[in-house]
Amino acid sequence: MVQERPPLLTAVVICILLTGTAAAYALLAGDDAPGQPPVPAGTPARGTSRTFSIDVSPASTTARPGETIRYTLTIHPEGGFAEPIEVTVSATALGGVYREDRDLGTITAPYPPFTNEIAVPGLPPLVSTATVDAVVTARGGGIVRTGQVRLVIKR
Repeated sequence: MVQERPPLLTAVVICILLTGTAAAYALLAGDDAPGQPPVPAGTPARGTSRTFSIDVSPASTTARPGETIRYTLTIHPEGGFAEPIEVTVSATALGGVYREDRDLGTITAPYPPFTNEIAVPGLPPLVSTATVDAVVTARGGGIVRTGQVRLVIKR
């Protein structure tokens, strides 16, 4: 003969079983679960990604033709990022009449500051001031970061 149990008792028993199963799963799936290999040093924590940011300085400067300007690009790796980073620059001036693209090379970890010196170009006749806007692009590990640079050339 089948014995009937009250519905409340059945619900309580099911809740206890589900709670015990969830607790056991949480213990076995936790970061400190026995049998799990240790996480290597430099591995990003869960929820963080391997990426990088860049700083270019000076971001804006004024110079005369013939002067030398030193720009410094600093890479800031995050989350254990260590991929090679290719650096390019694209500059425009005089309303797009002047355009230049340069490959500045590749920087590898540990990413020392990257410096680039440029000689400030001369100005065309009858032009007393020109603004050169440049975009520095850093590509590595499928990530692209850009920085803006402005050079004002005055006679």
